[in-house]
Amino acid sequence: MQARQLSIFKDISFNPASIEDYVPMQPLDPAVFDRFCEDGWCYWSDLLFRRNLWEWRGQPCRVILLRIKLKDFHFSKSQRKCLRKNIDLVVQSRSLRICREHILLFHAHAERFRHNRPQMIEGFFSQWSHIMPCDGYEFDVFTGNKQHIASSFFHIGQKSMAGNYGVFDNEYANRSLGTFTMLLEIMYAQQLDLDYYYPGFVYDLPSEFDYKLNFHNLEYFDWWGNWYPLDRMPVRDWRADWELPEPFNGF
Repeated sequence: MQARQLSIFKDISFNPASIEDYVPMQPLDPAVFDRFCEDGWCYWSDLLFRRNLWEWRGQPCRVILLRIKLKDFHFSKSQRKCLRKNIDLVVQSRSLRICREHILLFHAHAERFRHNRPQMIEGFFSQWSHIMPCDGYEFDVFTGNKQHIASSFFHIGQKSMAGNYGVFDNEYANRSLGTFTMLLEIMYAQQLDLDYYYPGFVYDLPSEFDYKLNFHNLEYFDWWGNWYPLDRMPVRDWRADWELPEPFNGF
């Protein structure tokens, strides 16, 4: 086990073979989209892809795909607190369409990354993302004075929902808006009586994505075609494992 490897993956077996597949983006029947998600596929812009090995901060790592089983799912105490903290915000939903406000919010959001910083939101979406790979939607979050402070984007299959991407204004970091929009998506998936919510992936090394591990009813993909239960990992300071300072949020 690598010194930095997350302990929850210490005794988990994964397919050791290298898997890296790509197919062009295309419209999928909702049931077919479900099957793609179940088989380890993700999507960006004009590609459907899956890969189980990558590198993070110069170190090789495994890509761990996650899903949340929605039957009997419940929020943790901290997640309920997050929802209460943001009850004053206004949330609007519509078909996925990237506009100028999203682009501005994306560039502000990207400043928080010190490694593999994304360059443009258009790299995650296309003009057809509202219908490919299936119906796509967004949540836009506003303050009471109509300031746009967060957005998240997702697609809905027959019995599953897959979160695609989320952005938020760093000036409101104390509101945990990334978690908040993820909670909104999960609640919506529950209202639709879906079976699974796919939040994307994490690495077996500490990273910015570790917050996705702080959920009940988690399952992980073993890259042999199977999903297994995964223990919830409470929120932690992933930067400590890399001896990194907190991001600078100055002028």
